[in-house]
Order: sequence, then structure tokens, then C-alpha cells
Amino acid sequence: MDFSLIQDKLKNDKILFLEVYSYAAVAIIIDKEKGLLIEKRNERLDDPWAGQFALPGGHFKKEDIDLLNTITREVQEETGIDLKSIKSMGYFGPFSPRNKLDLLVYVFVYMLDKNNGNPELKQSSETSYLGWVTLDELKKGRKEMDGEIVFNIREGIIWGMSARILDTFMRMLEN
Repeated sequence: MDFSLIQDKLKNDKILFLEVYSYAAVAIIIDKEKGLLIEKRNERLDDPWAGQFALPGGHFKKEDIDLLNTITREVQEETGIDLKSIKSMGYFGPFSPRNKLDLLVYVFVYMLDKNNGNPELKQSSETSYLGWVTLDELKKGRKEMDGEIVFNIREGIIWGMSARILDTFMRMLEN
């Protein structure tokens, strides 16, 4: 797939915050050979998305100033990857989880290249799995179940907001 074409479909302008919403950011980190980076959240009672596959990322904190700082901090904490050395291609969204409609989640897209193409992954205590899923595996595993998109992958099932984000991204690549 030609990932260079996706940049034209992504936004790069400033995200304006409205006080009635809370905000979060996730990252689609692409390695042309390995695929997309995914994680599985640890089982925790205080986490409504515990045990689910997700993209690295997390909630905005006031000290972050903006969502670009949020995604940089969260990805570093969860994967060990320093996004400061990787150019953001842009973002898309927002998405909201069905169980928290006042949370707006933006998706930032990053492409690893020959200068930063083999970062050492460092799994955090927040996750039980951190690894790559190929675009072919996602395409083959895409299913519709009860009107929702899911992706059956080797490690399990990606569903919910993460599946909606990946489905949107895959459609962007196809068009």
C-alpha cells in the first residue's frame, strides 16, 4: 500500500478544546514491513476497557498543553517509542467510545522510516501485549458482527472504538 497518499486525507490544524468534553489521543504507528502497533490493556477493575486490544495512547492532562504532547507522553510510557523523533503525518477523528460519549479521541498517524524504523518496544505495566499486526491480517480478519465491525487477529479480537478507528483508517488507505 502507498502510505504517502494518506497524508492528504489527514488534518494538521490545531484541535480546539470545548469544556464540555474530555479528550484523549491514540496513535497509529506504521512500520511498512511489520504493520501497525497494537496493545492489549491489562485486566483492571478501574478500567472500563480492561482486557481490550487498543492503539497506544491515553487521556489529555492539562500539563500536556495539547494532544500532540499527550500522544507523545502516552506512547513513550506504553511502548518506549519516542514520537519526537518521528514525524506525525497528521490526525483524524474524533471518535467516542460507546460507553463514554463525552470523550473525544483523536487519532495521530506516524510512519516509521529507515532513520527510526526499528525502535525497541518496551511494554508497560498497563498492557499485557504489545506487538504488530499486518494490514493483510486486519483485512482478512475484518468481520461484521451484530452491526459492528470487529477484527479477528492471531492474538484475539479487536472490537469497539479501536475497531471503528482501524476500519476508518483501512478505508482511507483503500480510497
